[in-house]
Amino acid sequence: MPREIPDPPNTEEVLRASEARLHEAQAVGRMGDWELDRDTGAMSWSPQLFRLFERSSAQGTPDLNEALGYYSLESVEHTRAAFWEAIDLGARQELEQSVLLPSGAQRYHATTIVPVRDLRGRVYKLYGTTQDITERKLAEQELRRKTFEIEDLYQNAPCGYYSLDADGMIIRVNDTLLRWLGYEREEIVGHMRAFELFSPASRALFGQVFRTFKRTGVLRNMDIELLRKDGSSMQVLLSSTAILDAQGRFVASRTVLSDNTDRKRLELERAAHATRLAELSRHMVDVQENERRKFAAELHDHTSPNLAALQLTLANLARALPAPVLSELEPLLDDAQALLLDTTTGIRDICTNLRPATLDYAGLIPAVQDYAQQFGLRTGITVHLDTTHFNMQLPSNVQSLLFRITQEALTNCAKHARARNVRIHLENGDSRLLMAVADDGIGFDPHQLGESGTTPGLGLITMKERAEFAGGTFALKSDPQTGTEIRVSFNLQAGEFRKHPRGARSFAHEATTSAGPA
Repeated sequence: MPREIPDPPNTEEVLRASEARLHEAQAVGRMGDWELDRDTGAMSWSPQLFRLFERSSAQGTPDLNEALGYYSLESVEHTRAAFWEAIDLGARQELEQSVLLPSGAQRYHATTIVPVRDLRGRVYKLYGTTQDITERKLAEQELRRKTFEIEDLYQNAPCGYYSLDADGMIIRVNDTLLRWLGYEREEIVGHMRAFELFSPASRALFGQVFRTFKRTGVLRNMDIELLRKDGSSMQVLLSSTAILDAQGRFVASRTVLSDNTDRKRLELERAAHATRLAELSRHMVDVQENERRKFAAELHDHTSPNLAALQLTLANLARALPAPVLSELEPLLDDAQALLLDTTTGIRDICTNLRPATLDYAGLIPAVQDYAQQFGLRTGITVHLDTTHFNMQLPSNVQSLLFRITQEALTNCAKHARARNVRIHLENGDSRLLMAVADDGIGFDPHQLGESGTTPGLGLITMKERAEFAGGTFALKSDPQTGTEIRVSFNLQAGEFRKHPRGARSFAHEATTSAGPA
């Protein structure tokens, strides 16, 4: 059978289908088309165009002047001029407009105007399209706003920014840094390397750091000194991160500089205050030691002769009494002699605690040895003094300090440690002076000091403050199983300490043996 040949499509149906697709496309794209007859001024609008302008089809198609009434004042003349230019010059026009709709909404349109010429070349008709581009315009405005904010933040941030290329050339700089330095952008960008902005003292350091930075990609909080155009300097804190390409090669830096002037000034002021406080503290300690020395001397000078005379008087009195009377009064005289001896010993101990005379005329080690012997007799704790590696003569204030710390450490040991032995070690090297006092007592947990239910450790605090006032360091180590050790150390600075001319062992070698009771 022969194949049936379908009827050709109806031209009108094809046209309607095509027109429907066009209208659907215009609705999706929020676009309408129009035509304008030059001679009559009549316009034709597509249905979508009515919707774009919120105009009812019952109102009919407006002419050009009425259509221009939808545009904002800043767009009317621009649009009118574009229409006349298309007619007079026959040139295609593209423009964007701001539209005020009857609902009060403001929208943005993009209009394309295409001139149509007759056979003689005269423009007799215009046609074109108008599309709603409000979303795009608002997105562009938001993008411009954010871009402006970011640029404003970069240019006017309270810190300086710059970027360097791999050669250290400045390729970008913000307004804040320009104001700090007093330069114009044209003087710096592309014309100066970063090291030229730094003071001579900082340039060598920056050169070393920049080479390392290009490898590591990170630089944090480097103190550096900028040099302004007028020659004055400015302290800044510099931090930077690197921009790398896909192969990990250095491309540029992102660098931020914070004004460090106030912090540096405060640091200098704080250092000056700390120095002054240390001087006052040392002076206070010196005054205290002098008062202790004075009081001990006065106490000894006023009481010793009288106590000795009283002891001699009691002895003479005993010899002068008749035997029967002496036999009756002898118990009272013995009590008086014992009380006198106890008073003499007590005053001697008080003077030693206040300021042992040995410390002034013989030095630290004999004073510690004497005190350790008395401490051992009084407490039953054996004290070992080791000065094998010590050969320095110390300033009097340091001797006083170390003696007081030893005194406080032994007192703490007697009160709390339940120790049987204490070892005092004193040594010096080329750069350090060290004293350590360690016991074999019950120890404690240093982290619990000051907590509820524990003693406040005032003795430890006193020792720490004494050491730090004199410029030394204080360290504490304690464990319930191994006992307690304190270490006081000083950095030996040129001229501050000197070796003893006779050698410390010439007067202290006996101190290396046990100083406890036999």
